[in-house]
Amino acid sequence: MQDWHPQDVRAEIRKRGGTLSSLAKQAGVSKQALGAAIDHRASEPIEHVIADFLDLKPHQIWPSRYNAKGRRIRYRSTRDTQVAA
Repeated sequence: MQDWHPQDVRAEIRKRGGTLSSLAKQAGVSKQALGAAIDHRASEPIEHVIADFLDLKPHQIWPSRYNAKGRRIRYRSTRDTQVAA
């Protein structure tokens, strides 16, 4: 299953009478932060605000960001380490 296309998320918000500005205000974040969560930058709290507004679960919109049980997948950054020879 693929994530919803960002424009589909935006369109569904508009179809249900919402705006990015109103959802951003509800989430206590900027409109830009909300847009970034829709587009590419995962943010669990913002994803929940959007999903709640759409009467869905976040994993239904962004399955790549959640496991099969609907729990957030946490990615850890890896660092290149040098080993002295």
